[in-house]
Amino acid sequence: MSNVHHGQERLTRAQIHRALRFLFVEEQTSKQHSRFVVCDLDTLDDWHAMTALKNMLCARPAKPLLPLDIKEAIDTALAYDLASRAQVSALDIDPILPRRLTDRMSGKHQSRPSISVWKGDITTIRDCTAIVNAANSQMLGCFIPGHKCIDNAIHASAGPGLREACYALMEEQGCLEAEGQAKVTPGYNLNSKYVIHTVGPQMSCGSAPIVEQAKMLADCYRSCLQAAEELPVPDSGRKVLVFCSISTGIFGFPSAEACSIAVRTVLEWLSHHCNSTITDVVFDVFSESDLDLYRHRLSELSCDDGKSPGVVFPAGEQHIIKLYDSPNIQAARTIIQKADYLIISAGAGLSASAGLDYTSADLFSQHLPGFNKYDFRCLYDVFGFQSWPSEQARWSYFMNHLILIRDWPQQELYSNLWRTISTRFAGDAGDDRYFVRTSNADGLFIRHGFLASRVSTPQGHYAQLQCIRKCRIDAVFDAAPYIAAAEPHLDPITQHLPADFPVPTCPHCNSSLVLC
Repeated sequence: MSNVHHGQERLTRAQIHRALRFLFVEEQTSKQHSRFVVCDLDTLDDWHAMTALKNMLCARPAKPLLPLDIKEAIDTALAYDLASRAQVSALDIDPILPRRLTDRMSGKHQSRPSISVWKGDITTIRDCTAIVNAANSQMLGCFIPGHKCIDNAIHASAGPGLREACYALMEEQGCLEAEGQAKVTPGYNLNSKYVIHTVGPQMSCGSAPIVEQAKMLADCYRSCLQAAEELPVPDSGRKVLVFCSISTGIFGFPSAEACSIAVRTVLEWLSHHCNSTITDVVFDVFSESDLDLYRHRLSELSCDDGKSPGVVFPAGEQHIIKLYDSPNIQAARTIIQKADYLIISAGAGLSASAGLDYTSADLFSQHLPGFNKYDFRCLYDVFGFQSWPSEQARWSYFMNHLILIRDWPQQELYSNLWRTISTRFAGDAGDDRYFVRTSNADGLFIRHGFLASRVSTPQGHYAQLQCIRKCRIDAVFDAAPYIAAAEPHLDPITQHLPADFPVPTCPHCNSSLVLC
């Protein structure tokens, strides 16, 4: 790595440790918040040091105010932490409802901002004017270290200045924040210049919203829009407002109803404010199911808006080109090029991107139709299934599954990954400087050139079978001969083995074998 890069890392590490030492000493002397384990800071790697810093700041109250030099050290560390994470520009998110300008000649159309939906960490969205925080009535952020709420995520990235600003607002107000209102603070270390805080309705888990709760949620969106409207227009002319999914987390508002209220309220407000300075609205969601909800609802509105019914989501060639040109990809490429060693951590998403998607109903129906009678919808459904009518039926599925994996074609994704790795991190005479840790048992890394000795598969490897009793340490066997013995006997229609087929057993103890 370059001396400049190393110098920045050393500076940031020193700032993190300086802030941590102050917070540790403060905690020991003032007992202002729950005790953390005090250890030798020099033994902490950067990730654990940053995590410890965020945890201590999360539990620390706004008062007493931090010394200016400690605050500056924290700001330096948080800015470096945010810059090291993958980010996306709000202006690169393809809108489902594109921006529409006033048709002054015909007078038929009103202006309307672009409306988009994006799934990911709201703190990593760049080029936005304001993000919305789903706060609680105290308006001071979350005090539970590591808690997965949006309030915690935003405060953790913004730094202690955000809590201090919220504290000042609440001190001036003198009472808890009411539901449906909105308050604006600076964004501090966030990408967004402002944060708009709103308290949504809280519900009992599993209950349906009543009329008053639905109205309160709608009020949250109206108040946030009005607060954003009053913010100054950036020099770029693009005022971008990013909404989180208000009240749908621990506050328990059902996602489907919340989506309908959010979309309807935002569009109604915009229709009554045709001269709004807001140019772009982004709905940021956490889960894949919420992404589908917003896409479906907005695509329906797109059809009603006189657009073609086929809404194209960002998965095509133009989007891929945009990703390749994005600053995130360029930054990641630079980091990899400068690295001395590379660790690849890969999950199911990598193979799913190569077509081997364990959640795909189409994949299962195409390759394993003989097992639809067991009410399987996808490959994942078979995991843990115990109601096989016989051992032959169980092994019929296993053999078909193993054949599917064995015959899966070479994939450009894995080939490109190996090409990238091999040119820089693969060496001669065992001098390889890469390692793969993957939950995938499909063996695609090895089949595309990665050395087996450099690939760890803690959840198993389909190339092997093992004794269910683990009778011996070496009771692990190559699966290929068992597949070759069974394959000629699989019925081409039913995909099942004959009832008298001798299923694989351990040669040492005669117990059943299982996939490794």
